[in-house]
Amino acid sequence: MNLQRVRDLLKRGAIELDLSLPHALTEARKDGLTTDDLEVAVIAGELVEDYGDRVLLLHFVPNYRIPFHVVLEFTEGDDRATVVTTYIPDNILWEADWKTRKKIRDKKKKR
Repeated sequence: MNLQRVRDLLKRGAIELDLSLPHALTEARKDGLTTDDLEVAVIAGELVEDYGDRVLLLHFVPNYRIPFHVVLEFTEGDDRATVVTTYIPDNILWEADWKTRKKIRDKKKKR
């Protein structure tokens, strides 16, 4: 995904930001995130991973510096970009920078 293009389209009002998916809203509320938090993350969050039509963004809750990830989906030609899910990353799965996945060692291979 060309994230900068999507952000430009959103800023110009050429596409809408869809924050209505029940899963995304449920996960956001569980973590104390607001739709404003999600909107800011989409516009200013740091790109962590690019999956083609989806990207994983990192942002922090203002004042508290709590990290959270947002998965944004956009297909060229669509009239909206959609927040698919959001969550606070687990330190068991993510390095301290919240951008690098930890390599999980397979205990079976040690034998």
